[in-house]
Amino acid sequence: METNTIILIIVMGWALVIYGGITYLIVKKKEYSLISGFLNRPKDEQEFLKENGYIEALGKVFKITFYLFAATFLLALLPIPYGFEIGIAIFLIVLMGGIIWVQKFEVPKKRKKMYWISSVIAIVTIGIVGGLTIAGFTDNEITVNQKELEISGMYGIEWPIEEIQSVELLDALPKVITKSNGFAAGNQLKGRFRLEDPYGSGLLFVKGQTGPFLYVATDSDFLILNRDDTQDVQRLYESILKNLK
Repeated sequence: METNTIILIIVMGWALVIYGGITYLIVKKKEYSLISGFLNRPKDEQEFLKENGYIEALGKVFKITFYLFAATFLLALLPIPYGFEIGIAIFLIVLMGGIIWVQKFEVPKKRKKMYWISSVIAIVTIGIVGGLTIAGFTDNEITVNQKELEISGMYGIEWPIEEIQSVELLDALPKVITKSNGFAAGNQLKGRFRLEDPYGSGLLFVKGQTGPFLYVATDSDFLILNRDDTQDVQRLYESILKNLK
């Protein structure tokens, strides 16, 4: 089993246990102290929320999203293209939508305000996650000239040409051990990853496993990238070599 898979199982498994535990305590054990801000409300508001169905509605949201989270965890372990990403997207949409829906059971004088707050939180959350996902799947633009190698976009770099010490074409991508600081979704790897020895930690801008892969190294860092059009990789390789002379 690969290191990335083991880490995913540990992190997702632990998150699932915590989320499931909170859901169980709220729904089954009536531990309303776990509901944010509930104990700080006046007693009359607490009783109103219980009688008006707020707690029951919130419990339904927790249960449904827990099952969705569990299904997403299973999808992450199966070889289904974009299964994990789709699962997370559905989980977030249902969770955010559920939080907005629950506000219909809120105390009347606070209902409109809470609708606005929960709606803004949902829009911002989904917007940020969606934006990062789109940026992660968007190809970085690469520019090579006599002065520098520049990769724009997410995790982009600007390396002076004179600092480049090695340029190679690799037939296969070295084994990826773990993600250090990067984007990994579907067949896309972008950012800093740790690779098998002797490579160590470096930058990847990789989509799928189709070579060739361009390997560029300085004395302190390296990057590996590929493109859908293999001729683009060849052209980049030749351009870097030309500007190194």
